[in-house]
Amino acid sequence: MLEGILQVYPLPTREVDSPYADIELPSTGSHDSSLPYVIINMVTSVDGRVTETGKASGLGSTLDRRTMRTLRSKADAVMIGAGTLRAERLSLALDDSGLPQPLAVIVTETGEMPLESNLASYGQQTVLVIAPIQAAEQLRQRASVLAVQTSPSGAMDLGEALRSLKATYGVNGLLVEGGPSLNHSLISQNLADELFLTISPKLLGGLKSEALTMLEGNLLPAETRPAPDLLSVYLAGSELFLRYSLF
Repeated sequence: MLEGILQVYPLPTREVDSPYADIELPSTGSHDSSLPYVIINMVTSVDGRVTETGKASGLGSTLDRRTMRTLRSKADAVMIGAGTLRAERLSLALDDSGLPQPLAVIVTETGEMPLESNLASYGQQTVLVIAPIQAAEQLRQRASVLAVQTSPSGAMDLGEALRSLKATYGVNGLLVEGGPSLNHSLISQNLADELFLTISPKLLGGLKSEALTMLEGNLLPAETRPAPDLLSVYLAGSELFLRYSLF
């Protein structure tokens, strides 16, 4: 057991091996049974930044990265936005290649993404790209594609996409690892069930134009925005691991 990892809430306080190792996903089921149970996992600095020099990978500790992989092991699919993939080379797989790998899901509005060069797990797990109908055809030789309708404003119908993920691809538990625009789209459309948030003990500062927060988009209307309900708190040194229900 690693020393210094405490479950602070719910009481009683106890020492644990790792945050979230004992949870099961999906939890009690999505608020809409036609959808996967959707959880968002993010790390931020104390001042609310989700990237450092344009990347998220340097924010969290080794424990945070281990916790991320714990959550991946409990999900049927791991989803990111294409902007996150453009920002840095990353993997959406589990470290143990001998285990069943989650489906890697990339959401793109334009079809422009460095799939082969920046997805380190490309070729190691099945990849599904969610794209508007007009951008889907150019992607079909690179990955499986789920084409979805768009609104008059150009926004993709993520509800339709999630229903297809469950009905066609058997995704009951979906882990979303950002970025901020995808997070905003899911939460503003009431499609996310839980938020797992790591607070890294860092102060980064930066210009307003550079200071991405966890949600990037229009202000959520007061009458429909979620009121997160705190489910658990873990403390490891000065790093906090928070779990919220969004419904």
